Amino acid sequence: MTAVEKLAEERDELKNARMERILLSAFSLFSHNGIDAIAMTDIAKNAEIGVASLYRYYATKDEIAIRTAIWAWESQKKFIVPILEASDYEKLNGHDQVQQILQLFCKLYESEPDFFRFIYFFDAYIVCQKITTDRLIPYQQVIQSVQDIIASAIHKGIEDGSISARYKECEEELYFSIMHTLFSTSQKLSLSGKMLEMDAKNDGVQQLVLVGKILLEGLK
Repeated sequence: MTAVEKLAEERDELKNARMERILLSAFSLFSHNGIDAIAMTDIAKNAEIGVASLYRYYATKDEIAIRTAIWAWESQKKFIVPILEASDYEKLNGHDQVQQILQLFCKLYESEPDFFRFIYFFDAYIVCQKITTDRLIPYQQVIQSVQDIIASAIHKGIEDGSISARYKECEEELYFSIMHTLFSTSQKLSLSGKMLEMDAKNDGVQQLVLVGKILLEGLK
């Protein structure tokens, strides 16, 4: 490697590290305060860079919100995908694969409640800002890669008989029903799980576990 190539590589590494710091800062602010309440100056300050530098990386708040959403999903994939690509997982029948996915979902809620808060605020921001679907294609693609894993488990279960054949004609709807139920519950718990005195008496993880058991029983 020449001196010029080494310098270019170091510059790329510095740029990538700075972009990672920006997205991490944006995620922290967005997940705790909502996206509307945060200005580009807040993100720059939290990331310890100048506002002008921030705008060189991300021209608008819409852009940084979308990039942060992609970053957030990719960060969770790093935790989820290796487990679901293990040989032990592949040996399970479809129903048991879905069960393992739901268990991972509960662990994700327990360890990363900020993720669910952020997705709630992001969805609301997208609707309010009327951001067009074509701008969300990269975001959809990263979610699609997770969906494919779960949809594959559902399909396998129907084929091997561990999931009822009555779902054969509505596999995609079944996926969305399961995931929307879990996501909505996780977001509610992460946003306002302890808002009322009666909420404090109920453990969020146990609620998700119970929801998972109900869904799994319904798949048989």
